Amino acid sequence: MGKRKMNRKNRHENPALELYRANVRALSRKHPDLARRLEEVSLSGRYRVTTSGSEAVVFNLELAGEGTFYYHPADPLGDVHKQLAELELKNTQLAVFLGFGLGYELFIYLQEFAAGQGTRYVAVIERDLEMFKTALFCNNLTPLFANDRISFFVGLEGDELYRALRQYLEQDQKFILLRAARPVYYSTAMSLHREYYLRALRVLREAGTHQVIHFGNDPRDSLIGIENMLDNLPEILSNPGINLLYNKFKNKPAVVVATGPSLNKNKHLLKGLENRALIISVDASLKILMDMGVKPHLVTSLERVPEVVKLIDGFGPEQVRDVYLAACPVVRREVYEAYPGPRIIVYRNFDHFRWLEVDKGILNIGPSAGNMAFKVAEALGCNPIILIGQDLAFSRDGYTHARGTPYGEKQKAFYREDDTLEVPGNDGRPIRTTRIWYQFLKHYELDVAGYRGECINCTEGGAYIAGTKVMTFQEAIDRYLTRDFYPREIIGKAISGFSTSDTGRDVVRVAAIVEETRQAMQNVVEECARGLEKLVEYESFLQEIMSTGNMGDPDRLDEIDREIMAHKNKCITGHPSFQLFFAHIFQSYMIKFEMEMCAVPEKYDSPQLARAEILLHHRDWFTTTSGLARICVGLLEKAGERIKGLIS
Repeated sequence: MGKRKMNRKNRHENPALELYRANVRALSRKHPDLARRLEEVSLSGRYRVTTSGSEAVVFNLELAGEGTFYYHPADPLGDVHKQLAELELKNTQLAVFLGFGLGYELFIYLQEFAAGQGTRYVAVIERDLEMFKTALFCNNLTPLFANDRISFFVGLEGDELYRALRQYLEQDQKFILLRAARPVYYSTAMSLHREYYLRALRVLREAGTHQVIHFGNDPRDSLIGIENMLDNLPEILSNPGINLLYNKFKNKPAVVVATGPSLNKNKHLLKGLENRALIISVDASLKILMDMGVKPHLVTSLERVPEVVKLIDGFGPEQVRDVYLAACPVVRREVYEAYPGPRIIVYRNFDHFRWLEVDKGILNIGPSAGNMAFKVAEALGCNPIILIGQDLAFSRDGYTHARGTPYGEKQKAFYREDDTLEVPGNDGRPIRTTRIWYQFLKHYELDVAGYRGECINCTEGGAYIAGTKVMTFQEAIDRYLTRDFYPREIIGKAISGFSTSDTGRDVVRVAAIVEETRQAMQNVVEECARGLEKLVEYESFLQEIMSTGNMGDPDRLDEIDREIMAHKNKCITGHPSFQLFFAHIFQSYMIKFEMEMCAVPEKYDSPQLARAEILLHHRDWFTTTSGLARICVGLLEKAGERIKGLIS
């Protein structure tokens, strides 16, 4: 009993340590990796904790060796409030804190500013792990760490920060708020780490831009993908899916062959490796490999354009009888018609493939056939994954592609001076790339970061992909490709279980889904017409508010808002098909529309004026949504006729 009392007493002798441990426990629930890194950080004494203020104890930081304090010594909290007010923030729906200090900035912002700004999320970016750890000894931060709307990014540099912010913006589609994102900061944070925080803002914008691009730039592009998918229903129904191959190559090496100019240096080393590595070629590399007598096991393809046909045509059935076209069925039907070899269906992570209710396996595929090949290798359990020809950059002498690719070694579309930038090269020197290659590169980095195996980059030129291990292809062969395991036999055995006997039932079910969705899309057209009619009825009232600022009866705007938004909500929630089938088509328009609407309140001092303008913009929303839904009705009618042919 006495010993237990002594332990309890000792435990209370260091309240700062108890506070720290409570803070770490709260932090670890949402940010376990950050909590772990904090535990590894030693306090060097660079920041000495002092107290300031006259009415209550307020902690401050003395910056060791500088004789200065982080906060104003006489009135820390008052000065924080004053500086936040001087930022003159407006419409800060996403508050991006540059620096955390001891947490006073965030507490005061939440208490005094957040509601007036309409803040929905807070991202805290802090460079200094030691300063952040010091804060955990000073103040009770558990309410901040427990708040699901607040996220922390501490001590992250370069690619780590990009990946973290990209994932953050993807969750709950926070990237929609980027036009209503504002930096929030205290002057000391900027004076200590100005360049870091300015760079962090650039990384945030870049991550947001890439996330928007990932969801598509134009509904017409998505419509092409949907149309191609519907045209390819016979291929989808009659061929095996990638899910039959999941983990069939566990801990077996894969070689992903892309078409960068450095492929010229080491492609000859692929000869004789067909039994010692799963060789996955992107579509543009297929003819290069076949011309030199190397038959890849899988060929990835996902572009929706006619130019893909030229990459894979011209072969006889015997030449490619065991070379599997692992395409995403958003490619044009002519691609399948041109290729005489076997197929494996690979779905991209789009809801319209779930809409079909024909499971073939869904992968989180990036924007290029190279990104796709990596994810296929990962899904099959391969380790390591070896990259060759994945330059993602111009060669030093200005080439874009390897010799033998169907569209040439210097493809004109890439030579736009205003579209290039420098990135680190695999050889340690800067190298030039394009915006589109850079997008592929950043997605590769996300994929590699999430991959549990080892990624070996044997490109021998090109841009560095963070997280990969760089070596020559010959070194990788000597180290990793030492045993035969006969990939073609593994593939053949895995897909032998696929039978077309279930195809008849699938066809009947898909026919019913198509007809049900056609009716749902027709309902969207009609609901949009009703919403537009209601908007026209109230348009003069809304325009009067805009021109005069006179609200009249404030409750009337609420009623109008509810009536118009009811029609919008019925479109979105009225049938599962909106999300599963239509959302992929609609999302690129929706994202841009919602981003623009998030920016509207910045123009006005009155929230009511902003609401009136947003409602008026819904004329475009109803018109565009109706037009897209009408096109879908036509596509589904056409698909229904094709499926009837399969049934008969």
